[in-house]
Amino acid sequence: MIRLPCVSGMFYENNPDYLMEDIEKLFSKVKKDNKIHSKLVAGIVPHAGYIYSGKTACYTFNEVRKNELPDTFIILGPNHTGYGTKIDVCDYEKWETPLGLVDVDTEFIQELLNVDSNVYIDNNAHVREHSIEVELPFLQYICEDHDFKIVPIVISQQIPQLCEKLAESLDTVINKLNRNCVIIASTDLNHYDDQETTTFLDNKIIKSVESMDMNQMIKDIIDYDITMCGYGPVITAICYSKLQNANSSIVLNHTTSGDTSGDYDNVVGYMSSIITE
Repeated sequence: MIRLPCVSGMFYENNPDYLMEDIEKLFSKVKKDNKIHSKLVAGIVPHAGYIYSGKTACYTFNEVRKNELPDTFIILGPNHTGYGTKIDVCDYEKWETPLGLVDVDTEFIQELLNVDSNVYIDNNAHVREHSIEVELPFLQYICEDHDFKIVPIVISQQIPQLCEKLAESLDTVINKLNRNCVIIASTDLNHYDDQETTTFLDNKIIKSVESMDMNQMIKDIIDYDITMCGYGPVITAICYSKLQNANSSIVLNHTTSGDTSGDYDNVVGYMSSIITE
């Protein structure tokens, strides 16, 4: 069974040639500073339309491709559709994009279901969710000559305790299967305030990500009403990284939709980040 794209032609080009051209242009705009000094364990990327957040996402994916490419990318996304349970995997065997098919690591998913009672199979959480899909063409681009699989996980109930348990479960499965994995956490930052407000609020999140202080991040989200959509994936990625003794977090780039649209009254914030040992 194949999961078909739901935002192809809207968030990114549905013509494979045009899509490759767009991705190459986005990567060409990334500053080529060497950021990685050790093994990359996780990355944080935005998931808006490529015209708005694609360049920012490329900062993380550019660092991923400099490192040893993994067997499996575990992609964590929030739930924008309302369908699903607490935390949802899928029983699709492949995901399709205009660039071709991506294999799902079904063995990993089965083991994850065995060790974490909060994780369910529910394709409804995935079929119209864009937060995972938009990352796949970037992975296909950087892994052009490298076979990889994905574990797509939608986190609907972004409760810190559930995310911490998921991080522990991912660590358990990775060790059991001896998988070489990289976590990709998909999130946008503050939504629909003006540029000045969004920059102020986004900087709260950026500081917490850089210090890997998830308690502070949750406190700021509550205290300042920050409308970050994927804090659950970020919590999971950072908790997992700490289990891997990866304690170096670098924020690579921050932009807003206003930088593209020119409308600074109603913007969304985007961040790219990596976590390394």
